[in-house]
Amino acid sequence: MRTLFIVLPLLLCSLLLSSCSDERMESLMRDLVVAPPSTIERDVKGHEQIYSIQAILRLAHKRKDGKTFAAYDIPSSATPLPIYQEIAFSKDSNGKMSITSARKVFDVVKGEDIYYALELKYYDLNGRLINHQFSGYDPKDEANSTLLVHQHFFTVQGYALSGYPLVYPMTLDSIYYDKYLFQLDSKGNRVRATASSPSIVYAPEVHQPNSLRYSLPLAIKATEVALTQEAQVSYTDPQTGKLYQLYKTIDAFELNGLVPKIFTYEYRDTDPVEEVLGSAIVGQDDLGRIRAGIPVIRLRKKRSLDPGTPLDALGFKGVLKFHQSNMAFQMRTCISHIITANGKYDLTGYENPGGVHRFNQLSPAWNSFDIDYPVPFRIIADVDRDKDACVRDIQRFYPEGERAALEQMLWGEGYFDRIPKITM
Repeated sequence: MRTLFIVLPLLLCSLLLSSCSDERMESLMRDLVVAPPSTIERDVKGHEQIYSIQAILRLAHKRKDGKTFAAYDIPSSATPLPIYQEIAFSKDSNGKMSITSARKVFDVVKGEDIYYALELKYYDLNGRLINHQFSGYDPKDEANSTLLVHQHFFTVQGYALSGYPLVYPMTLDSIYYDKYLFQLDSKGNRVRATASSPSIVYAPEVHQPNSLRYSLPLAIKATEVALTQEAQVSYTDPQTGKLYQLYKTIDAFELNGLVPKIFTYEYRDTDPVEEVLGSAIVGQDDLGRIRAGIPVIRLRKKRSLDPGTPLDALGFKGVLKFHQSNMAFQMRTCISHIITANGKYDLTGYENPGGVHRFNQLSPAWNSFDIDYPVPFRIIADVDRDKDACVRDIQRFYPEGERAALEQMLWGEGYFDRIPKITM
């Protein structure tokens, strides 16, 4: 039942089908669904192509030590709200990426004491896990040390892998949030599109704040007329008879700056990269170092084992915290290949503790990505809000979740003691 729910704007597919032929639909999907081409083989010596992705999301709480998180693993019995979720992505022979798992969207809740541990696993054509290929370091051969040029960034994307355009952050009832959609002038007014505007959206000329409902046919029409003279012409929706104008949407990198209002991400990468924090290392690590019996530690700059070395960031493991409820959005997830004088440690103009970029600090100068894809999220409830409202919001998507069970899980004591956990 729970996997049947997908991002609400996507349910508008029937509208598109009513106005487009099968051939037209196939053409639009072909143009929109093709994933950005992987640049691993071209840019990084020794890498293999990414063919599939496993994204694992675990509900988590901060431990009493204040330094680590308990991320809950697969429970032995059903829970009223998902604790462990998994989405699988795969490429076909043409490089098109799609979600191939039963679950199509991650459902999360906002709460002062609620976190989510995100783990990303990348596989080659033969099904081999290749995360370690991005974390290689040799002090004698830094030019070919992949750790120095790779970092995941997590921002917001304006399209879905299913081919739906203009899916900027919006409410769960498909109403856009203006601040994540419209480009504004110095007076706070929406900026009309021109023939040179690459990203645009249809909206009524008279507009009440936060009142524009997502429309798939209008989104498709906007992509069709972008960068043409038609972008400056009014459009009458044939289905509703309403008159629309085209407006510029927010710049992608301005939108990046707003991401912390939606979610924050903390890098929790480990050394070795494919092991769990605190577990004992068996034999050699992935760099061939003899570390048998030594516990797995946080990844440190240049993979140093010195506890005083600043922490590093790759993004294969991390902890998310959500700051706004009632929202559906696509989380842009990309591995940037940072080609600068000092790789990802070239922080000219930045003041970052630890010497690495922040999770949303994606530079417009970086246009080389080993992978770049959107992950669907819904923030379905606010645990810090009124309990009755929170329970109702959750039951909207998980109606089988009984109130007593939800109260015990979210506000009770000892609920998670019986569930296996890993340390992040």
